[in-house]
Amino acid sequence: MRLFWPESNDWKTILNNMQKKELLTPFHPDVLLFVQGLSKRFLRLRHYPELMALGYWLRKAHIHEMKESWHERTNGQFIRARGTIFHLAPSNVDTIFVYSWMLSLLAGNRNVLRLSSKEQPQTNELLSVMMEILQDPEHAAVAERTMLLTYGHDDHVTAYLSERCHTRVVWGGDETVKAIRKIPLAPMANELVFPDRFSLAVLNAEVVMNANQEEKQQLLQQFYNDSFWFDQMACSSPRLIIWTGTDEAVESSQREFWPSFERIVHEKEYELMAAVQVQKLATGLWLAAEPESKQVQRGISYSRIFFDHIPAKVRERHCGGGLFFECKVSDLRGVSSTIVDKDQTLAYFGYSKEELIKFASAVSARGIDRIVPIGQALNFDGVWDGQNFLQSFTREVVII
Repeated sequence: MRLFWPESNDWKTILNNMQKKELLTPFHPDVLLFVQGLSKRFLRLRHYPELMALGYWLRKAHIHEMKESWHERTNGQFIRARGTIFHLAPSNVDTIFVYSWMLSLLAGNRNVLRLSSKEQPQTNELLSVMMEILQDPEHAAVAERTMLLTYGHDDHVTAYLSERCHTRVVWGGDETVKAIRKIPLAPMANELVFPDRFSLAVLNAEVVMNANQEEKQQLLQQFYNDSFWFDQMACSSPRLIIWTGTDEAVESSQREFWPSFERIVHEKEYELMAAVQVQKLATGLWLAAEPESKQVQRGISYSRIFFDHIPAKVRERHCGGGLFFECKVSDLRGVSSTIVDKDQTLAYFGYSKEELIKFASAVSARGIDRIVPIGQALNFDGVWDGQNFLQSFTREVVII
């Protein structure tokens, strides 16, 4: 156990004292001041685009829009924060837990954040910024309602914290969710879980083919950001690429798209760890033996595996690191039959809103919670995996 904030060895006493702090009102002025301070610090970290993206999301104008929307939606209601929120951060996407922390804080809650013990440069930079701002006396209202800690896989500590929280937020894979769910919550507590998900991109081949050079370049840049910011390991990063259109249009678009994308990857000087390269090679060879697999094209920057259709079991074998499953269908409606429960985000290029609504209406599985333009797959929103954070982090008190 290591307690980053506040600095103390007696974490149980710290937690007990924090629990006695009164709840703040949603969008409290002290919280808004803290959020703006954090935003400014993140925006300075230009060498970490994911932290800059977080800073941009926390900018004053966006939080103001969120506040106005919240007040409009809850007009006439008496809303209270739930209490103490226990966040368990994932190890693969450093910044994701900060979004749920910020939304919980904006709702007026006290927060306990368990960071991953897996050290990464972004994590260290993120933690440094958080510690710096929490030490500022003008942010005492937030600091005294916040605990930052890390510990190994210790069920006793998790159980202690779970018994004392009012909402538990679990970011992690399926196995992590299953393990945490075995640990009881307090009877009055609720839980938000974010297990393994799978995402895809759908491109209209004819629209891609007829786009001008500026539009094509923008598409390639945005596709790169969606795919490589987190080594393709974010739940919303596209792993399956589906082309729609005639065989001729698809083949023509592919011939131009992928070599151009290769140049973008080289320009970005993207580097992948050797271990991930080996895993990608092994996964490609493994999947090549599947009867649904038609062809494998291996490369250093990325690899492509072509399928006639994508069975659910193939999704489980994806390893990230620039591995793209690829297939084609005649039109967008044909994509609906490929969707399974785990599918989260569909990033698109070349379709109208009416077409996307028809597609979503035709999906019979639980899957697809987000449909966004390519380039916005990693953009966080107050509604994630179909769950509204501000709503889950608050409760309505009925007064008659």
